[in-house]
Amino acid sequence: MSNKSKWEGKTRGGLSGHKIFVFILNTFGLHIAYFFLRFVAFYFFLFSKSTKTSLNYFRKIHGYKGLKAYGATYQNYFLFGQILLDKVALLSGVKTNFTINHDGHNENLANLKSSGKGSILLSAHIGNWEIAGQMLDSLNTKFNVLMYDNEVEKMKEYMSRVMGKKSFNVIAIRDGDMGHLVELHKAFANNELVVMHGDRYLPGTATIEKNFMGKLAKFPAGPFVMAAKFGVPITLVFAVKETKNHYHFFARKPIEVKRARTKEDTDLVVKNSSDQYVRELEFMLKKYPTQWFNFYDFWK
Repeated sequence: MSNKSKWEGKTRGGLSGHKIFVFILNTFGLHIAYFFLRFVAFYFFLFSKSTKTSLNYFRKIHGYKGLKAYGATYQNYFLFGQILLDKVALLSGVKTNFTINHDGHNENLANLKSSGKGSILLSAHIGNWEIAGQMLDSLNTKFNVLMYDNEVEKMKEYMSRVMGKKSFNVIAIRDGDMGHLVELHKAFANNELVVMHGDRYLPGTATIEKNFMGKLAKFPAGPFVMAAKFGVPITLVFAVKETKNHYHFFARKPIEVKRARTKEDTDLVVKNSSDQYVRELEFMLKKYPTQWFNFYDFWK
């Protein structure tokens, strides 16, 4: 569908993009920044290489036709920009009046701490996971973010300054380096939460193929293999933007996982837990189609 057919392990926008957003917020405030964002989103709509990919996503995956596909593509860029602004505002302490509808927070997240073995919180590039992070503050437990990012060290240093005392630990996955497994073991042993996304992978890493939104797509096997190897539950979490000032936070019932002792046990955990993840991802994508922020051909 597009020549950009894979994710390259780098967060869209990068460090310079975050600095620009911080400057806009500090100078103009959030809602004035939204106004300027309309022009930025339109610029990307006209000139970004990923516009063709986004148009095909709405046409081939959601069946949008004519102007509806173009309108959804522009809205996709505009919402992505809003969420970046919201993210920086939240992390840097800019005053906001966001409201959040909690769906499953008390009954599904509150019990995780009592399990005594940590948990994987699995999300996707839908909506704004930083809002989910705000929900984790109430659990009074440390959480770690596992991420692929070529700029992770610079981003960690910069965002720690922006965030002040609101700290979290970033566990970076690097080519040929298994250090993240040691950090994961420590985190789970300390009954900590590990937040990760299950909808991107780097070339060469293990994947599983699933029927997703009516077409075959590949997903990283890593989160599900980790759950099997460490014997920790997987809780699916999402936070989506429903209006300018309102978010909806979802925390699904934890997928209980027994520690796998054999390859067959591991394969079964991977299949069952990934099936549940893909079903939930389909639900979210159908309900919030313009908040899918994978700007490459996911189904190729």
